[in-house]
Amino acid sequence: MSLHSEFAVRQTRLAVVIIGGTVYSIAVLWWLFSSGVSVSGRGLAAVAGMGYAWLGMFLTAAVSLYLFGRFSLVSPPLVTLWILGNTVYQWLYGAHLHPLSSYLTVWPLLLGVTLAITLGEALFRTALDRTLGRFGLRPVF
Repeated sequence: MSLHSEFAVRQTRLAVVIIGGTVYSIAVLWWLFSSGVSVSGRGLAAVAGMGYAWLGMFLTAAVSLYLFGRFSLVSPPLVTLWILGNTVYQWLYGAHLHPLSSYLTVWPLLLGVTLAITLGEALFRTALDRTLGRFGLRPVF
């Protein structure tokens, strides 16, 4: 692969990660505000809280997309979508009093769970690649 095409692939991957993370974070925050959840506090505290929530949603999607695009790991986007789906389920059926605000607050823990499951997939696929010569970690884009 030439240097120019490798650079183009990296730029494409970066664009997908940034756009995907931005769209995901905007969609979740739109859901937050359209559901009547508001930010308590004023000034710097409100800005810091919203920045924390936005960063969390951005990283949740961006890290998952990067791991999928760079290593073809399917568990990060699947776990991310499962966690979001579980949050939607809890919100719709009242299984949790404040599922959306919890989702926006505990995102580091949820991202850690996603990364732990991803590590398991990566180790399993690496072992398969070394024993069978198939299912290795390869870039998707």
